[in-house]
Amino acid sequence: MQKKDYRQTLSVIASLALILFFLITSIHFWCFNQAFYDSEHAKLTLYGKSISEHIGITDEQLKDLTAFTLAYLNDEDASLDLKMEVKGAMREVYTDDEKAHMIDVRHLNLIANRLWVVSLLLVTGYLAFCLIRKLPLDDFYRSYMKVLKYGLIFLAVLGTWILIDFDSFWTAFHHVFFAGNELWILDLRKDILIMIVPPEFFNHLVITITVTFFILLLFPVLLYMFIKRKSA
Repeated sequence: MQKKDYRQTLSVIASLALILFFLITSIHFWCFNQAFYDSEHAKLTLYGKSISEHIGITDEQLKDLTAFTLAYLNDEDASLDLKMEVKGAMREVYTDDEKAHMIDVRHLNLIANRLWVVSLLLVTGYLAFCLIRKLPLDDFYRSYMKVLKYGLIFLAVLGTWILIDFDSFWTAFHHVFFAGNELWILDLRKDILIMIVPPEFFNHLVITITVTFFILLLFPVLLYMFIKRKSA
C-alpha cells in the first residue's frame, strides 16, 4: 500500500469514528439528561392528567423513579426490582415484561458505551499520529467532507421520515434493534415504564437528538475553516 493510500484509509476510518462518536454523544447526552425528563414530564399529559397523576405518584417520586431507571441502564449488575406506593397501594413498579425489555435496552446501551470509547480512541489516535508525523489535517478534512455528504443525506431522509410519520419510524426502529420479541409494546394505561416515557416524549427526544447530531457534524467543518482562515 502506498503512503498516500494508507493515509487516506486512516483518514476515512477516523472520519467514520468521529461521526459515530458524535452520534452516540448526542444520544447519551439527551437520554441521560435528568433536566430533559423533568421538563418533558412537566408539560406532557396522559388522558388529561399529568404523568405523575396518571401513574398515581408524586412529582418527586416520578423524578426519583426516572433517575433510578436511567441509572439501571449503565450498570450491568443493577436490578429493576422496586416497590413503591402507587395510587395508595404498595406494588412492584415494573412487570416482568417491562424488566425483560429493559434488559434488552441496557444491553444496547452498554454496547453503545463501548463503541463510544472505541470511536474516541480511534479519533484521538489518528490526531496523535498526525501530530507526531507533522501531517496536515487536509486529508482528514477531505475524507470527513466525503463521509459527511452521505451522512447528511441519510440524516435528511431520516429526519423527514421522523417528522412525517414518527410512529412508523419508531416501530421500524424497534423491529431492527429488538428483533425476535414484542416486549417493547407496552400499555399506557397499565405499564408504568411507558407512562414515564410515552410516545410523545420519544418524539421530542429523537428530534432533539437529531438536531444535536446535525450541529456536532458541522462543528469540525467550521473549526477547520476557522483554523485555515487564521493561518492564511
